[in-house]
Amino acid sequence: MMQNHYFDEHGYYTYSGYANPENLPPLNATRETPEQREGLHPKWNSNGWDYVQDMRGTIYYMPDGSEHEITEIEGQLPEGASLTKPKPPEPTEQELTDQRIAEIQQQLTANHLASVRPLRAKVAGTATPEDEARLVELEAQAQALRTELATLNTKLQEFSDQPTE
Repeated sequence: MMQNHYFDEHGYYTYSGYANPENLPPLNATRETPEQREGLHPKWNSNGWDYVQDMRGTIYYMPDGSEHEITEIEGQLPEGASLTKPKPPEPTEQELTDQRIAEIQQQLTANHLASVRPLRAKVAGTATPEDEARLVELEAQAQALRTELATLNTKLQEFSDQPTE
């Protein structure tokens, strides 16, 4: 069966369809069959098919880390773009300190909540040796966390005392 192979206004192959053998192909088609080539797209040049790199679907990254996708067949990477996803910047010592302070505060809150039941039992006079042991363990953990928190807060103060450039 004879087919017309259609192309758009830029010459890019679009689709193939039935051709009446008694008629010439329309102006936006040819009877020459394009090849299917991996990563390439057929483009009609008035005499035959050229094969151009098909960039559609290519993901690229800008220096700010934003992700984009090429939607055009012969799309170009913008200046400064990279095909490799940039690694996030390493956190600064101050950011790591802030993060650890937040973690300690969450642990202290969890520690406080975990002590409520054994304390209630102690106040009610129904505490078991396990309740007493749990309270001792929670207090030891809380004391270690408060000591670390004090050290980190001193470190944060030193950061804020440093002159900025």
